[in-house]
Formats: sequence, C-alpha cells, structure tokens
Amino acid sequence: MKVCIIAVGSELLLGQIVNTNAQFVSQKFNEAGHHVLEHIVVGDNAQRLENVTRRALRQYDVLVLTGGLGPTKDDLTKQTVAEVLNKDLVINQSAMDDIEDYFKQHDKVMTPNNRQQALVIEGAEVLANEVGMAPGIYVQHEHKHIVMLPGPPKELQPMVVNKLMPYFFQGDQTIESEVLRFCGIGESQVETELMDLIDAQSNPTIAPLAGTHEVTIRLTASGENSEVTRNLIAPIKEEILKRLGWYYYGSDDMTPEQAVLQLQDQTFAIYDQVTEGLLHARLKQNDTQHLLKGYMLHHDPFLDASDTIENQLYTATQFVQSLYDSEQAVSILSQNNTVFIGLLTGDTFQVKTFKMAQMKHLQRDRSQNYILITWLNWLRESISK
Repeated sequence: MKVCIIAVGSELLLGQIVNTNAQFVSQKFNEAGHHVLEHIVVGDNAQRLENVTRRALRQYDVLVLTGGLGPTKDDLTKQTVAEVLNKDLVINQSAMDDIEDYFKQHDKVMTPNNRQQALVIEGAEVLANEVGMAPGIYVQHEHKHIVMLPGPPKELQPMVVNKLMPYFFQGDQTIESEVLRFCGIGESQVETELMDLIDAQSNPTIAPLAGTHEVTIRLTASGENSEVTRNLIAPIKEEILKRLGWYYYGSDDMTPEQAVLQLQDQTFAIYDQVTEGLLHARLKQNDTQHLLKGYMLHHDPFLDASDTIENQLYTATQFVQSLYDSEQAVSILSQNNTVFIGLLTGDTFQVKTFKMAQMKHLQRDRSQNYILITWLNWLRESISK
C-alpha cells in the first residue's frame, strides 16, 4: 500500500523539535512491506490541515497523522479528519476511564478540556495509549486507512509497534529484510549500477539509502514463512554483490571496522597521517581479540619528504611494526589529493590508493571508511590465495 505521513504541529515548522516520528513510522511501514511515498508537515491550522488531508486521501491508501490529539485548542487533528470524513466525534468510555485513572494515580485534578482527549471518530478502532492519555485512532473509510497517533515519541512508538502495525501486516505473510552495507562508493553510482534491478523490483523490494560516508540497500521480501522470504532475497543479493561486491562489508548491524577485525587474524599496528587517530579508536573499540597493538600519529621530521611516497609508507610500516612488535602494520599517508595505504605482512608489502578531498577535515572523516574497505579487500585477497 502507498503511505503518506502527515506530521501536525507548528513547533515542527519553527524548528523547535525534530520530526523523529516520521522516521520511526516510515521504518515500521517499510519493514511491513508498504511504501511510504510522502512526508508532510503542517502547522496547527485547521484549514491547511483539511486541505492537506483531502489531497492525501485522493493520492494514497494510508494516511498516518502524528500529533494534535491533546487537550488544547491547537490540537485539531481528529476534529479536522472527522470533518473531512463527514463523521462525528464521540466519547470513548474506555479511553475516558484511562484518562481519569491517570489523573487519580498522579494525584492531580483533571481539567474539563482533558475530556477532548477521549473523543474518537465514530466507528473507529481505538489504539490504547499505554504511556500517556490521548489514544490513537484507526479508521477505514472507502478503502482508505486513516491513522491518528499522539505526538510524543514515547507514546507514539510503543503504540505503533504494539497496537497499529498488526493491522498492516499482510495477512499471514512473513516480512523479512536484509540491509546490505557498502562504503567507498556513492549513492549515485550504486543507483546507476542497479537501475535495471530497481526498475524491475517487485518482491523483494530494493531501497537504496545514503548514510554517513556509506550506502545501504534494504531488501524486503514477503512470503509464507522465513524460508520463502530468505529464498526470495538470496538471488537479488547475489546479483547485487556481483556488481558491487568490492564495496560490500556486511549486512544489517555490521560496521566496517567489525568486518575488518573478523578477517584479521594477526596482530597489527597503525601509522596514521590522515584520520588523526580516529581510525585507531574505531578499531580499538571493537578489538575483542586484542590484535591492535598500538598506533603512531604522523610527525613531519620522522619521514623524508623528498623520498618517494612508497618508500615513506614502507619506512612507517616497518617502524610501527617493530615498535609494537606486531605481525602486520598499516601506514596511511596523503599526498596531492590522494590517500596512500601501505600494508605490510611478513616480507610482503603492498600499496593501495584512492582519491580524496584536500580539505583536512573532510579527508580525516571521509577517508576512514575508504581505508577500511580497502583494508578489508586486501584481507579477502590474502585469504583467497
């Protein structure tokens, strides 16, 4: 189904809070195999909200409205939706009881305007609020699905997971996703390489997403059971990795440093001119085998700048290997808009390179994943020999 998320609240437009609800709801609907096609933010204005709701109802199968269910005058969501659907608002006694109990438990006096929170659209399913007071509302109207959720994330998130999403799982179908993770490649190149697969997608769906110096591809399949969904995902994953496998470091919650450490079977040390120790910190945090013996930041007098970059890399790797008594060493230098990586194991020394921005802070931050994917592929090559 095609889904539109409408966030209601002038505070969102003013930049006073971040719209994390839309992100959360989008994730859950995509995990269930539905397609979120539009996010809308509208202020606390009944006419604008009505216009947006009427337009979205014409275009989408599912409308999810977040916010505007509270007790104040600017909480207009369900009143406006009721008008659009030409339906009445009625007191839901169960919700009213919950609201009254809430005030009693907190030893507070309930003001009359709180009765507004127990109003629901006639004929709607009520989504119990287990954290706050305003219940959620789910209405089916002329083959459309309209959902209204409270704005506070601590109320919305458990309501979505526990109360709402069971309505949107596709019958007895199992929904399963795998997130493929890539670095050292841009989103535009990924899309270009996979355009024919994306255009032809059905089940599983293929959803590329640019992250911080990486790209992810979410494959989502639906089927009778997990075996079916895994078998649907497998050939698409295989084809994607045929095309982009060099840049792939793992799936789901894997990180590039974890991928490197999984293949690393010898102790090592690092000489670093580029990432200012950030690469060492990432690896050290995940080094459960204690293979990383130490690192050294670059000092200009240490290397002969008139020497070739290859010789400088070799000198640096030999030095930290000896200094930390490690079996392997990695040196990282930059010159003329290029990052050079020296990889030393035993008597074998290799140099890998990639282009990178000259601005120091960009090179420091962006280079980390490029270094790790280069390192990972060096390890893969070593194992395959």
